[in-house]
Amino acid sequence: MTNNPEIQVKVRRDLIIITHPATQFLAVYAKANDGSEIVLKRRTDTGDNVLLVQVWQAAKAKAREMGWIA
Repeated sequence: MTNNPEIQVKVRRDLIIITHPATQFLAVYAKANDGSEIVLKRRTDTGDNVLLVQVWQAAKAKAREMGWIA
């Protein structure tokens, strides 16, 4: 899923919630209306581009695992 063990992934109803407790980062993703992708609904501000990539990868992996996207 991701090579950052500090990233936590949870699912609540139709949302994927990604957190990184050490930095208090939070991102929330939802399935797009057409079901082909996930979309970012909100996230904490950060300038850490590496973290952003890791969070996106974790969210996409979880969405695939749940059958939301191919």
